[in-house]
Amino acid sequence: MDEELDPKVKSLAKALRILESFSVQTPELGVTELAELNGVTKSNVHNILATFQNTGYIEKLPNGKYTLGLRLLEFSFVINQHLGYPRAVYDLLVDLANKTGEVVYFGLPHGTDVLYLYVAHPIARMQELPYRDMLGEHAPLYCTGIGKAILAAYPEEEWVDHITHSRSPYTANTILDQNEILDDLWRTRRRGYSIDNCEREEHIRCVGAPVYNSVGQLVAGISTSGPESVMTDEKLLRCSKLLLDTAMRMKDRIYR
Repeated sequence: MDEELDPKVKSLAKALRILESFSVQTPELGVTELAELNGVTKSNVHNILATFQNTGYIEKLPNGKYTLGLRLLEFSFVINQHLGYPRAVYDLLVDLANKTGEVVYFGLPHGTDVLYLYVAHPIARMQELPYRDMLGEHAPLYCTGIGKAILAAYPEEEWVDHITHSRSPYTANTILDQNEILDDLWRTRRRGYSIDNCEREEHIRCVGAPVYNSVGQLVAGISTSGPESVMTDEKLLRCSKLLLDTAMRMKDRIYR
């Protein structure tokens, strides 16, 4: 707990929580909002923001609110390149999108969430499908195509550790009961691919598959999704085969 930390470490943790308050849903925040979110005084927030602003990690907007600075983008680029995924997987994602005719996602496991890195659209439908850059977005493992594929690939004794205790009913189809989630993971493991049956977004069905590296370690997941009117059971099965084939091709390219 914070009370047990050294004062200097405690101050650093407080400052980092200010940065973590910004998200895709809340990219702009004011001093009062940040103070309330983090349970600290406005003067404390002012001091932290001033330091981050001077070093380029935070920018102040004309409306008086704050947002993350471009300096942080440099770190995301460094991490992305170090992982080596752009060279290893992106062309395969585009190829998969063209074969399925639907949007394709690539994400990494991150605690109880999936952290999305890439999205690829079928070239023939670029003007038709809404573009959504998923870089940096995250969603629970228990109710997403990628997430369930990753979860099912973990050892069974680790499943509960990666299912968040507080689960939200994103749609009427979201599975919330832990035993039902575990049953679904067993079905996913037997099939070899996951199905998100409108569980995260209304009227959107998704199929996902785990991705391993060249030595057989689980590193990521891929999925494709579309409207339930289009993603019939037959198309889900067809897409699952394409996903599993792509995952095998990725395995030969990912070395860490």
